[in-house]
Amino acid sequence: MVRERSDGWLGRTWRIAEPHDSPPIEGLDAPSFVGRLLRQRGVDTVPAAQEFLNPEWYQPADPTVLGDWTAAIDRVEVAAQRSEPVAIYGDYDVDGITGTAILTEALRIAGIDARPFIPHREREGYGLQDEAVGRLAADGARVLITADCGITALTEIAAAREEHGLDVIVLDHHEPADSLPEAMAIVTPKRAPSGHPLSELSTGGLAYRFAQALAQRVASEDDRARWLDLAAMSTVADVVPLRGENRWIVHQGLRALESTERPGLRALLKGRRGNGPIDTETIGFQLAPKINAAGRLDDASLALEMLMERQPETARELAGRLEQLNDQRRRLTDEAMLSAERQIRQQLDASGQAPLVLFAGGEEIHHGIVGIVAGRLADQWSRPAFVWSLVDGEARSSGRSAAGFDLVRMLDASRDLLIRGGGHAMAAGFSAEPSHLGALMSRFNEVAQSQLDAGEAGAWAALEGRMEIDAQVPLSALTRQTVGWIERLAPFGEGNPAPTFVSNGVGVRQAKTVGADGAHLRLDLDGWSAIGWRLGGAAAAVGSQVDIVWRLRRGLQGRPELEIVDLAV
Repeated sequence: MVRERSDGWLGRTWRIAEPHDSPPIEGLDAPSFVGRLLRQRGVDTVPAAQEFLNPEWYQPADPTVLGDWTAAIDRVEVAAQRSEPVAIYGDYDVDGITGTAILTEALRIAGIDARPFIPHREREGYGLQDEAVGRLAADGARVLITADCGITALTEIAAAREEHGLDVIVLDHHEPADSLPEAMAIVTPKRAPSGHPLSELSTGGLAYRFAQALAQRVASEDDRARWLDLAAMSTVADVVPLRGENRWIVHQGLRALESTERPGLRALLKGRRGNGPIDTETIGFQLAPKINAAGRLDDASLALEMLMERQPETARELAGRLEQLNDQRRRLTDEAMLSAERQIRQQLDASGQAPLVLFAGGEEIHHGIVGIVAGRLADQWSRPAFVWSLVDGEARSSGRSAAGFDLVRMLDASRDLLIRGGGHAMAAGFSAEPSHLGALMSRFNEVAQSQLDAGEAGAWAALEGRMEIDAQVPLSALTRQTVGWIERLAPFGEGNPAPTFVSNGVGVRQAKTVGADGAHLRLDLDGWSAIGWRLGGAAAAVGSQVDIVWRLRRGLQGRPELEIVDLAV
């Protein structure tokens, strides 16, 4: 049984889970509410719960389930023996950049002439490009390793093998096409059994395991801590589920970031808000946008160099350049959102309803920020969104989904209208002739409607903007010990959301607006400080008591505080 309430400030329906829906895990040495929260996250046995609450207990899973694992390691070892140059062809996002950095450093430790290459978003575009691969081969590379691309590049990999004489090793976590490329080795979590601890690795996670195996094979090293800072950044930034090995990578990687020896990362972290511990929000909202800004507006190689540079002054200069690009990215995003929102309003039907799948774009929108704008639209409208720009006569689009809608299925149903396309269920992209955009919009909406008609999990909830709440608790129950147990459920992110609670009749000592133009709400509650992002408009309506939906967070000084998700006055 789930109770519902619809009088929240944001107009969303609160769906409050009842305690008996998720009974405690019998035999677990933890408070009953912890067992209920774990059950709600799919953890329902004592051993699974103990491992979840103690991520450091995790033991690495067998990587041979990832495909041609042994063949890939063997070929790189041969390259070391023959002194053959190896090119690493990455992607220009955080996952591709960190994966490329990990592989480059690991190969160089093994004595290999490793040559990293990150394509330029405008010059080469996404994925393997034959011209760029040809240049790498002409410069002497004998082996090509992909990082976060290649799984759908059948033609390009065939040319790399047949025309350029390269042995290709694919490291990629994207969804494959109907056929796999004829590479020498393919390493992907998509080959692991469903539910396996390695089945949801990011490319950075793949690169981390590959680098560890190579270090043990070639350099006789066994240091699990090396590269965890980069692997954690990849895992969080690419929004893969924080379960199995991903949970261990992020748990340990956050600690590694606290003491990272990379001067570029130290420079970026020095400018972060507050003095609390580094967490997944630090990566998702502070580090990742700055690293992504290089590939969006300039050259992703800047970010790669920053991560790998060990000379402090040079690394700080590169980090400063990323900060500047990120400021520019913010300005461009704000301008693009105004244009996109105007277009969406024009798509509303007579009753004010938006299409199931939103489309927006134009020449005025910078190609490097289409994914950010799509993500904001998806959050704002609780439905999938695609945003496109024109590049060399093509409409290049990036999409972000709301829970329950599979973007890859939309692409698969529209291959006849695409030049290329790929990605994940929640994030994908395509290129198409501009004249096909109208047909694509219709086709995508048909696929989305079929998912709704089939009653697929999450689709209606996302569309209707429901807010899932783990439990109703009095704020007086939030003690130091309770805070400690909630924090043991971290790191939070995809597949392990931060617990959300509702508390009624909470006393308010002070309510005020903070931030630019009073956009945010600051509450002084009974014994707790609280912040409500983008809830500043509610400040005047808040009286002496308020009902709040909240999550626990660490504030600017590292002290626990409440993050208000919604409220009823």
